[in-house]
Amino acid sequence: MTNSEKPAQKGQVKTTRQKVGPAISVDEFLELSRPKGDLILRVGRERVSLTNLDRVYWPEERLTKYDLLSYYLNVADYIMPFLKDHPAILQRWPRGIKAPMFFQQDLESAPDFIKTIRLTNQEGRDLDYAVYTTPGSLLHFVNLGTIEQHPWHSTIKRLNKPDWIAIDLDPKSAPWDNVLQVALLVREVADEIGLRAFPKTSGSSGIHIYIPLKAVNDYQKVAEFAKLFAGEVARRAPRIATVERTIAKRKNEQVYVDWMQNARGKSLASIFTARAKAKATVSMPLTWKQVEQGVKIADFNITNVPQLIKKKGNPWATFFEERQTFNLG
Repeated sequence: MTNSEKPAQKGQVKTTRQKVGPAISVDEFLELSRPKGDLILRVGRERVSLTNLDRVYWPEERLTKYDLLSYYLNVADYIMPFLKDHPAILQRWPRGIKAPMFFQQDLESAPDFIKTIRLTNQEGRDLDYAVYTTPGSLLHFVNLGTIEQHPWHSTIKRLNKPDWIAIDLDPKSAPWDNVLQVALLVREVADEIGLRAFPKTSGSSGIHIYIPLKAVNDYQKVAEFAKLFAGEVARRAPRIATVERTIAKRKNEQVYVDWMQNARGKSLASIFTARAKAKATVSMPLTWKQVEQGVKIADFNITNVPQLIKKKGNPWATFFEERQTFNLG
């Protein structure tokens, strides 16, 4: 959903009463073995109420809410730079990936440490959006069943000026090798115009490619540039790449180079987010060498990613140091 240009206001949500009682530390939490029920977690200065820790979120893998919370605690230092101060579109699976999901964009109540921002949607409704601020806020949203993290492309500090361009390579029925080839074409086009591009798996079926930006251009200009950029990628390899939105008009081998996610209020799955998919896959940052070598989405999940980061580092570590501008001329 794309929101209007009405200025943001401070959120008006009701404050929920926090549970009282002893709280455990993050280290103590991560050392638990198959915990059940509820507890209070101390994350920095915040006390986060966590519930139903033994609820199974991925039935086939027997992974629970506790496993998911532990994953996000382990990657908090890496994911939070891409979430902090960004409004959130909450997609909630409170009963796990096999049960119905629902969107929550209007946050009616929350603990006092949760920040919100009031925005007006296209229908003229005022909605109180949740805002990521701290690892504690992330854990609170995850406890609500927000398996995946979907931040806006901009922060509340510069709400109409995104921090990156996002290109979504959506294969539908196209072979995975075609996705990899189109990703390399995206890098080729970016290199030729002097822009650094960063690839990641979507964690679902495709690849996302981000171009870090200085927050100086509004969404309309960014989307206009993204459209031209995607069109050039598709022009270079029409057999395997297209900007055609209508699925029925695409050829089976064509990858959709989707630039339309750059509109105000849109979002993509964040870097390092878990996905509500089989195998508990993760949207994993990649090096271009990994793309060249034929990386697979299934290579990354919530059980192995923390160790992979410790062993190989974060390929996107310099992302925000490489903010760029583009020229529409």
